[in-house]
Order: sequence, then C-alpha cells, then structure tokens
Amino acid sequence: MHAPAAPGDVRILAADTALGACSVALLGDGRVPVHRWQAMPRGHAEALAPMVRAVLAEAGVAARDLDRLAVTTGPGTFTGQRVGLAFMRGLRLALDRPLVGVTTLEAMAAAAVHEAGAFPVGVLHEARRGEVYGALYAGRAPILPVQVQPFEAMLEAFAREADSRAWGSLAFAGTGTEAGAAWWSGHGRQAHATGVRQPDARFVAELGLYAAVPEGVVRPLYLRPPDAKLPARRPWGDLSLRLAGPGDAGLVAALQAATMTTPWEASFFSGLLESPAGLALVAEIDGTAVGFALARVVADEAEILGIGILPVHRRKGMGVQLLREAARRTALRGARTLFLEVDAGNAPARALYDRVDFRAVGTRKGYYAGEGGGDALILRAVLGAAGLGNSPDLV
Repeated sequence: MHAPAAPGDVRILAADTALGACSVALLGDGRVPVHRWQAMPRGHAEALAPMVRAVLAEAGVAARDLDRLAVTTGPGTFTGQRVGLAFMRGLRLALDRPLVGVTTLEAMAAAAVHEAGAFPVGVLHEARRGEVYGALYAGRAPILPVQVQPFEAMLEAFAREADSRAWGSLAFAGTGTEAGAAWWSGHGRQAHATGVRQPDARFVAELGLYAAVPEGVVRPLYLRPPDAKLPARRPWGDLSLRLAGPGDAGLVAALQAATMTTPWEASFFSGLLESPAGLALVAEIDGTAVGFALARVVADEAEILGIGILPVHRRKGMGVQLLREAARRTALRGARTLFLEVDAGNAPARALYDRVDFRAVGTRKGYYAGEGGGDALILRAVLGAAGLGNSPDLV
C-alpha cells in the first residue's frame, strides 16, 4: 500500500452511485467544498457525468488538475456500484491519478459523526431478503466491519460490542435508522436517530484524503453474489455485458486504446455516448472491464463502429457475445440491417463475422493503409427481432 498524501495539499474528486443517491464532491487545496447530491433509485449512469462537469466548472478546476480520486465500493446495488466504479476507473486511466475506495457504510458513519458529534455510530441499511448491511464505528474507527445479517442478529452484535465498551448511547444512520433506534430504545438503551440515510460524496472525499492507495485497481465490495450470473461453465469466469453511459467515456476510450492499433480522439467517445444514436457496451469479468463494442443506429440501419477485447482475454468467445448483444440492442432500437467494416487481411475478425452471417457487400481500397492494413471489406447482416438470432452459435 502507498502512504496517503498530505490532505491539505490534495485536490480530490469523489463520487457515489452505490445505493439510493448520486453525488459528487471536490475537496482540498484550501478551497470551499463543491458538492452535488441527488436522491435517485436509478439513473445514476445518466446523472453522474453531468454532475462531475458541474462540480469541476463551479470549482474552476480542470480534470487534469486533480490529485486524487475516490469512489464508494459498496455494499450497494449491483448496477449502482458498477456505475461509479467504472466512471472513476476511467478517470484514473485517463488522468493517471490514484483512485481510492471507501465503503458506503463508512461514508454514512462519517456523515453521522458530523451531524451528531462524538457518538459511536451503528449503520443499518436495507439489503432485502430480511437482511441489513451493517457496521459499527467509534468515530471513524471500525468496531464491527461491514457485513450482511438478519436485522435482529445485527442489533444483537451491536449490543454486545456496546456492552463491552460501556457505551451509554448509540447514533444510527442508514435506511434502517428508525427501526434500529426503536429496537435499541426498546431494550433500555439510549438511541440517537440521525438524518443520514444515504452515502454522500462529500464524506467519501474526506475519507479518501486519508486513505492509502491500493497497489491494484479498486474493486467492488460484494457481501453476497448477484442474483443472476452467466453459466459457470464459461471459460472466463463471471462475464457481464452492460450498456455504457456518458460517464463511461473515459473507460471505453482506455479500452479502445489498449485493444486497437490507433487510439481514437477522446471527444469521439463522449460524443457517441451522449448521442441518442450512439450505443456502447462494456464487457466485465468479475467487475473488471475487459472489452467493449460501439455502434450507431440511424433509422432502420445500424453500424458496428468497433469491438475490442484485451489481448489476455481473446480467443474465449467474448467477441461473439459482444457482437450478439450489440446486434440485439440495435434491433430493439428498430434497426433491421447491421453493417461493419473489417480489414480484409484480419483473418480472426473475418472468421468471427462469417460465423454470425455477415456477408461482404463492398470494398474500400486502402482504407486501413495508414494503420498498417489494407482494404476494408464492408459487411452486412440482416437482423431479426432478437438481433443475430439466426446463428446457432448465438442461441
């Protein structure tokens, strides 16, 4: 682990999308904190990038002037966790700045301490299935680590720790605040219900100023497996294909640069992802991005603009999965014909497209000559209601 930098010298941008809110904050360098927070059960991917732009503009700080990044790692919703992590990982790659992770519960505990003072804090947050996410803090020091348990079992664990430390009272935060405070009071204990119900990036930033930078990439905190997974027989582990939003522009740009000979202009990705005609997919293995697909839909025609898989993950069938999902998504938007271009000398790519019923309909002479290639073949496939579902390999 790297030692944390001196907080007063650091400009840190923090984001949270993991639970029922979306927030962004900029702290440091002697500046007044700049902050945006909005409660939302969904729609984080669309809201995050505009929030970041607004915060940077209000602070008068360019992204390149940031020193550090922070993001909530969970626990949270499966999709929400990934939105914030993907966006901040993309910034980490684009800016070459350190990224640190903060759990949602420690961010809520810090907010509760700010509101209530020196109380120890028990964070309880609804986790469904009759369970809660819970953690216990004395100030910012964790007493019970983040975990998921039935509500009663979590409160009993809080009580044992409180008794061992002779705590006279406990402050509560999270969506389980009212129920937790009622249980605590009902057992003859003094409870203080704070107003903290969701994480706030302001406190993610404050905690991130002091956090040690991990050696590897910041990873999501999952306390239990997702409800749906692709079959375990796949050779790559748990692969997921998700639709990218404007906040993923940096991530997709980094993937394209790592998988193709010539990096594209960064403005292309932000423009495509903000366009109603644009479509982008990100392939992730165990939460880490490994590939992408880009497409554009105009009326009843669509075009694949690019597909890339990190070299270490190639030849495992992921390209087929990305192509199928891109075709399905474009078909849902009304496309009936799908086009793409491929270097005539790129045998692996041509083999992939042949498998899924793309047929050559034209040639562009010398199209890839500046990239070390040659002619471009223009390929076309006819889409059904489910995309390229006419191919046995894609059923």
